Amino acid sequence: MIIDGLMAGAEILAQPTILLGVLIGVMIGMSFGVTPGLDATSGTALLVSATFALPMEVAIGALLGLYTAATYAGSITAITIGVPGTPASAATVLDGFPMSKAGKLDRALSISITASVIGGIFGTVALVFLAVPLAEFALNFGAPEYFALGLLGVAIIASLVHGMFLSGFILAIFGLLITTIGIDPFTGYPRFTFGNMNLIEGVPYIPALVGLFAISEALSLISEKTDRNATVHKPKFFAYSMGWGLLRKIGRATAIGSIVGAILGAIPAAGAAAANWIGYNEARRFSRHPDEFGKGSEEGLAAAESSNNGTVSSALVPLLAFGIPGSATAAVLLGAMMLHGVTPGPSLFVENPALVYFIFLALVIANIFMLGFGIFGVSFWVRLVQLPKPFIVMTILTLSVVGAFSVRNNVFDVYVAIGLGIFGFLLRRAGLSVVPIVLAIVLGALIEENFRRGLIASNSGMWVFVERPITAVILAITVVTFLAPLVRAARVQLAGRRTSKAAGQR
Repeated sequence: MIIDGLMAGAEILAQPTILLGVLIGVMIGMSFGVTPGLDATSGTALLVSATFALPMEVAIGALLGLYTAATYAGSITAITIGVPGTPASAATVLDGFPMSKAGKLDRALSISITASVIGGIFGTVALVFLAVPLAEFALNFGAPEYFALGLLGVAIIASLVHGMFLSGFILAIFGLLITTIGIDPFTGYPRFTFGNMNLIEGVPYIPALVGLFAISEALSLISEKTDRNATVHKPKFFAYSMGWGLLRKIGRATAIGSIVGAILGAIPAAGAAAANWIGYNEARRFSRHPDEFGKGSEEGLAAAESSNNGTVSSALVPLLAFGIPGSATAAVLLGAMMLHGVTPGPSLFVENPALVYFIFLALVIANIFMLGFGIFGVSFWVRLVQLPKPFIVMTILTLSVVGAFSVRNNVFDVYVAIGLGIFGFLLRRAGLSVVPIVLAIVLGALIEENFRRGLIASNSGMWVFVERPITAVILAITVVTFLAPLVRAARVQLAGRRTSKAAGQR
């Protein structure tokens, strides 16, 4: 089955226009990744509206290329100027920048691209062997199971807002409330539109994504007083210097990082940023030279880069198998697929298996294109770091306005993007994340419709969500997800009281 699917996917991918779409996506992703402050999520949100008029396969290929390349390209600035281009490259700074200062810039960039590609391909293999059996299992799901899955997805993301889990749940509820605006899917009656015809179809999620991610990021860049790109180490045009000896030296760390990345990527909400640190720590644990980590260790750099790129493909496991995005970028990809008439989930494997395997192969091709850009012309991408901040901000704002308008050719959508962009900026300034809102907006319709459909189709009322074993298990996990931060906070508070009491007795 897998072989037949790969052959069907290869036929789609072999079209020149689709390959060109993946290539352009990789190029755009490289430019976003090397720009401090921008990442794969904001780049994907901006590109979604630009792909509206493109064929579905070309659009998906371009978005996957951007996602893959942007995750890697953050390492370029992390190595050259000591500032991670994306949150997923934070641990890369620890060893990449010291190597650069020690005159080993070309060697550091070589390790980075090699480990990133290995991690990315390993994650794609994990995606192939995990998504297919999970999707087959999910074919038995009904409305109650999908309601429980949607609720679990929102709960996981909301609970992982660091240090402010209650705020995360409040923001998620706010996002769910936004999805109730518009025509009721069962009665056809308008809800919360206040007579505004622009809200009949609800709050458009593409302008919402553009506002919450891209415009809020641009406003954050404006508010910053520091110039993060003052000094740049310039590599050669051909900066690749990976020999067999160096490959053997970083082999173990790269393997550890790839495995950690593939596992964490498949877990909803874990993400590349967490994998970047965990893969780095695990490689240090099993290294023969742990003392070198943080001082320019080649193993540390390889582990950090293989782990974050290992999550790129495996993060699509819950998206493709269950239709539940496990990360902010996956939520944007879900919105893009829905925009093009594709609904990820187990039925996609039955109705359009060729598209699923096309996605698998597109991720592999994106890594190969990324390898080419990483070997040749890295100096070009490094020069983008030197662009003036006003130019970057105006480019983001211009693309955001054009993107928000182009989906429906409606000025109201631009107002929505700007309004949510200002709201997202205020949340960032308060130390909060916009991710719970975004995921709730994307999953809101799934949760509401399947909740009501489950009640209508059953004579048991609310018991339908308990008497079905799979639904009950998923809801139990959701409750544990909700309670876990409360338990952790209580333990920390109790430990603090015990420490204070012990200190007072002394």
